[in-house]
Amino acid sequence: MSTPPELRARATELEQRAPPITAGPPTDDERMWLEKAAALRAEADRLEAVDCATEK
Repeated sequence: MSTPPELRARATELEQRAPPITAGPPTDDERMWLEKAAALRAEADRLEAVDCATEK
């Protein structure tokens, strides 16, 4: 299982694959990378929330 920092690092890698918005509409692959990056960030947030709740 990945840690939140690892998930965020992977999300950043995926986001960097997509060209800037000024380059035109994203391809299906680029859209998929950005969606996956958003899902990884959400999972990292969820894991951190669970960790914070269990520490109390």
